[in-house]
Amino acid sequence: MNLLKKISFPALGLLLLGVMGLGKTSHAISYYGLSCTNLAYGTQITGAGLQYTTAYAGIQIDFDVATKIGQRTSDSNSTGAGGTYTGQDCLYSGAGLTNSSAIVSGDVARSAANAIVNAVNGRLMMALQHNADTAAHMTYTSNSNGIGMAANRVIGGLSIWSNYTDSDFDNDQTFTRKSTDSNNYDGDSSALSVGLDKKFGNIVVGLSTTSFDTDINVDANGGTYKADGETYGIYAGINTGVLMLMAGVGTGEYDVDTTRLDLGTGNTTITGSTQADVDYYHLSAAAMLQRGKFTFIPRLAYRSLDLDTDAFTDTVPSDSNFAGPDNNNTTGTNSAGKNTADVSVAAFSASSTMTEVGVNASVGLGLLMPFVDVAYVSEDTTSATYQSEVITDAIDETAATDADGYTSAGFGVNLQVRNRLTGSLSYYETYDRDDYNESTLSATIKLNF
Repeated sequence: MNLLKKISFPALGLLLLGVMGLGKTSHAISYYGLSCTNLAYGTQITGAGLQYTTAYAGIQIDFDVATKIGQRTSDSNSTGAGGTYTGQDCLYSGAGLTNSSAIVSGDVARSAANAIVNAVNGRLMMALQHNADTAAHMTYTSNSNGIGMAANRVIGGLSIWSNYTDSDFDNDQTFTRKSTDSNNYDGDSSALSVGLDKKFGNIVVGLSTTSFDTDINVDANGGTYKADGETYGIYAGINTGVLMLMAGVGTGEYDVDTTRLDLGTGNTTITGSTQADVDYYHLSAAAMLQRGKFTFIPRLAYRSLDLDTDAFTDTVPSDSNFAGPDNNNTTGTNSAGKNTADVSVAAFSASSTMTEVGVNASVGLGLLMPFVDVAYVSEDTTSATYQSEVITDAIDETAATDADGYTSAGFGVNLQVRNRLTGSLSYYETYDRDDYNESTLSATIKLNF
């Protein structure tokens, strides 16, 4: 019996603590668990004093407006009193109330530009180096996000080529809670490029298509950003004997799906879907210096990509909670049959332009050609933007990352198994970009016809 008491009393204490903790957790986001756009208040908030044009009896919480700390002071049963029906995050969040497209679109534009342009430039540099003295009519070049390769002549100088690149990246800017701004995120992207071109003497002209896919988790709004689609482009290059000059342009469209957490309920997900137009162009110049088995290829490249996202609607699901009696309208419905209002998301344009100076060094060792590649990239990429807080608090917000340049370094090896079959592996990392880390793995296989 004594043993039973010794066990039962601590167990009862743990149970009580668990229930208390559960109660605190369930009300951590909103005292009443209402959506930030619940029809009980929705967009009715006016003025710096947190006043509402219409208040509903018995469900509002008075706030200490003078100190703006969101401290619950009392319940009010009278209509028209100052206060809020929701938790602090609905009032004091900027990034937390922002659709993911406005937070990550700039970096998506940068990632897509690198994936598309590096594949095309890799192909052009290879084709322009192709000459009768090259073993099996094949040479290799690298770029900052992988290696592009091509099949030999198919029909009278016609070639086909393919490149696949996979990247993991993240923004590690400090993130503490949803009521402070941050563009902290982690994600990945993949791109498959396929091209067809023809060589006329020292000139190459071709067509390419790239399937791009990215999936990003955004911490500040507890949401995601997913985009996938295709771009189509044309490109050309010429070998002047001293320099290899290359250029290209393309366009396409991505399907975009976003989510974010409803900070009022803390347990419902707001969703949105739209499309984004993609336009890009690129220019570059490179030279090749050979010293025995060693080859050095310095390069200067410029690329630009615009990602224009169409306006759309964030769809807010109905509350899973209610507050007060039904005549307080928290369970009332609108024309869509919901007790919440959807949110209009304005069209958003993001762009990334990059100027790159780099060098690739390789050594021929028979079937193997190992290489190293280093480049510095100066960039101008659209930063994250956030919604304005309904009312400011005493907390200093975190400014969006201002990434204006980075260093890329990588290594790899090209392997020629037979005259008709070649492959490659490469690995790159991005350094010195503000709050940003990226690693890229590229595997390529090529079949000669």
